[in-house]
Amino acid sequence: MSTEQAKGAADQAHLRDLAARVLETGFRVAVAIMAVGLILAVIRQEALPSTLEQPADIARGIVSGDPEAIVGLGIISIILTPFASTLVIAIAFYRQGDRRYALISGVVLLILLVSIGLSLI
Repeated sequence: MSTEQAKGAADQAHLRDLAARVLETGFRVAVAIMAVGLILAVIRQEALPSTLEQPADIARGIVSGDPEAIVGLGIISIILTPFASTLVIAIAFYRQGDRRYALISGVVLLILLVSIGLSLI
């Protein structure tokens, strides 16, 4: 294996590890947020709705300690985790000089943004 191939393999392994860490951290944070909301709902004996509130309502609810809003924040965190991972990957490709994959990752980011935006309507 040449030095260039070894560097490429190391870059790929680093990229996989970085993406996995972002996904794992995002998932853990989202689950922790939702757990807090669920525990609060149980303590207060409040039912949680089956639909997600609008982001502005969630923000107001978090300030007031509303369990529904806290669970909503956890759901939004799960939704944004793949976006964050793809953003990290796009930046890593760009820094490695791999413009083609950075561009492809950018297109995926755009698709994710449109999807997230449409889901909030």
